[in-house]
Amino acid sequence: MGENNSGKSNAIDAIRLITTPLSGRREIYAELTDIRFGSVDRQFEIEALFSNLSPPQQGRLISATTDLTLESARFGLVYDASTNSYPVRPTIWAGKAKGTPEPGCHDMIRHVYLPPLRDAKRALASGNPTRIYALLKHFLENDDPDELAKRLARNVNDPILAKVDAAVDIGLNALTSGVRQQVASLGFASDEKLIDIAHDLRFKLADHDIEPEDLRYSGHGYANLLYMATIAVELEKANKADLTLFLVEEPEAHLHPQLQAAVLSFLEDQAEKSKTDKPATNGPAGQIQVIVASHSPNLSAWVENKKLVYFRSVMSADAPPAAEQRDKAEEKPALRRSTRCIPLAQLNLTDIERRKIDRYLDVTKSALLFGGRVLLVEGIAETLLLPVIARKFVLKDKPEHFRLFRSAVFVPIDGVDFEPYLKLLLSPFNDVRIADRMVVMTDGDKTKAIDGKANPGEKRKITLEALAKNLDALAFFEAVVNTYSLETELVTSGNGDLLKAVFLELHKNSEAKWEAAVAKAGDEQAKEIQALFESTRKGDFAQILADKISEGAAFIVPVYIKDAIEALVK
Repeated sequence: MGENNSGKSNAIDAIRLITTPLSGRREIYAELTDIRFGSVDRQFEIEALFSNLSPPQQGRLISATTDLTLESARFGLVYDASTNSYPVRPTIWAGKAKGTPEPGCHDMIRHVYLPPLRDAKRALASGNPTRIYALLKHFLENDDPDELAKRLARNVNDPILAKVDAAVDIGLNALTSGVRQQVASLGFASDEKLIDIAHDLRFKLADHDIEPEDLRYSGHGYANLLYMATIAVELEKANKADLTLFLVEEPEAHLHPQLQAAVLSFLEDQAEKSKTDKPATNGPAGQIQVIVASHSPNLSAWVENKKLVYFRSVMSADAPPAAEQRDKAEEKPALRRSTRCIPLAQLNLTDIERRKIDRYLDVTKSALLFGGRVLLVEGIAETLLLPVIARKFVLKDKPEHFRLFRSAVFVPIDGVDFEPYLKLLLSPFNDVRIADRMVVMTDGDKTKAIDGKANPGEKRKITLEALAKNLDALAFFEAVVNTYSLETELVTSGNGDLLKAVFLELHKNSEAKWEAAVAKAGDEQAKEIQALFESTRKGDFAQILADKISEGAAFIVPVYIKDAIEALVK
């Protein structure tokens, strides 16, 4: 997971290069363009480590194991164009000594690739026969392709078509059950060669129990699911390898959240099923591991944070040339863009903190994990009010700052336990953090202070700043605290009449209570105002207030809100 251009596709391509396709059809090759732009060395190397090998796997992968425990296997690919001899053929090495792997050893780890789906209709319904031809060959087994082509000509009842239909329907049913269940079938024109037969065959699609129609009449989303189902058929042969990596790029394309949930469930089922379908003998383990590259907050929210790896694109400077090679003493090093990865499993979070984050994300489907600038607040009211206050007042004359503000992530945590989120977003790993900047805006809660001690909000700020300091993240963090609560601060800043009008829209018969509360002063006034809002729907209150501010009502921005907004765009 990660932002655009953060390197997710590069990681997928690296896995595709260093492993063998399950189908045997390689669709990607190492090329000169894979070498980093501007690199002096005309070569690159990819390494892959596979751990937790079972005893049978240790035997099959022994030439790739890394130490005497035989628990891990390592493979590498070297592409060296420095000799200027073409074509350049990459070499595969294995094990601690980087030797040549034993025959068949490297083939025990394979992959199936599902590309990002931009136009699945075209891929399935046009004259491009790639997917259909792959399915026909998948079920061809030992038959002669030319003989099959003769059998298929104008024969819609051939058993192989029924096999393809049934196999695709397994995945398609799994992907669409719970939403609008689909059914698919193949139909064709006529020709003699198998590749031409595949050219003429067409997938059709419709809701379950309805006669399938030409794919061009279906929506992009369901066409994408059909394409996924055709790829998933290849996983039937996963038992021919110890591990098959199912590589999926951006499965969320054209899919609404419910279908994204169906896709995730389907992918999880593929992996879980491979764990239970044990081989009858000591043959290949047949396990499937799913690797998904995505920037969908829905998909990332439905996955345990321990299973997530966050990608960041960073600018770094190449080492300056040696002094004797410099033309000028002030020569600056060239800037290069590179990728850093943050495996969330390796961040120092307790199990309780991880469960809290998982539950929060599962409910809110927040974009919290996509970093950038993040503002954490206590509740929904602040989240609804801050954008309109920033637009109408604080950043009114600073459009570039307002764009920064609007691109930030606003997170109401429905409480005051900010620490797990601070640790998640600001813990350093591999010289990067998930968030570029993080601001916490919290209530001082002075009325809850005990025996003249510091306000609870001030205590929270001290604790959070200490945590940020321990993470060496003070430069990226700021905590902003008021004295009492949002509603009290709005009143004491000079917005009493506006707050009264909003309050009375929600409590038409409570004007006397309002007047009695605001007539008090200091802590007593704050207690009374907070008591009034205990029975008020905070979301409704904030919506009405935001509407009035948008419509031009006179409003004075509390200082702490102004400070929080400006801190976020600093």
